[in-house]
Amino acid sequence: MASGARRITRILLLAACLAPAVTGAGVLPSSKDLEAVTGRIICDCGCSNLTIKDCTCGKADRVRAEVAARLAGGQTPDQVLQAYVDDFGEQILAAPTPEGFNLVGWLLPFGAVLLGGTLLVLILRRWAKVPWSEAPLVPPLGAGNATPPDPSFLRRVQEEMDRTES
Repeated sequence: MASGARRITRILLLAACLAPAVTGAGVLPSSKDLEAVTGRIICDCGCSNLTIKDCTCGKADRVRAEVAARLAGGQTPDQVLQAYVDDFGEQILAAPTPEGFNLVGWLLPFGAVLLGGTLLVLILRRWAKVPWSEAPLVPPLGAGNATPPDPSFLRRVQEEMDRTES
């Protein structure tokens, strides 16, 4: 009797394993699609500010399994993402979508760096008090009004050179 029960159990397990392959419903999603979706969703578990792909909490494991099930069910990665946005709002995404008012979030950092660099150049020029038109990039060679160096300075340079040679 025990061997008959084992045999039936084995047959049922084999049938359960083969049923999704026969019906096509259990097609596993590609890891590329799974990573693309889980890499764009934030885990709101509270333990860290990571994406579902990188978080190691139990909630992230459940969401990864749910995303895999949706992808295996035939949804595209964009449909899965849209379903999460519909359920939790756009704050569930790791990065805002680059459209509408969200463009401010994409363009503001670059504008701030550009504005900061421009202000830095203007402030440094003002501190140097050299007009733009008079600021030479390289001092002119052979300027006739150059003063010769102090003889004591030349003597100290020579002594220093003699010390380093010996």
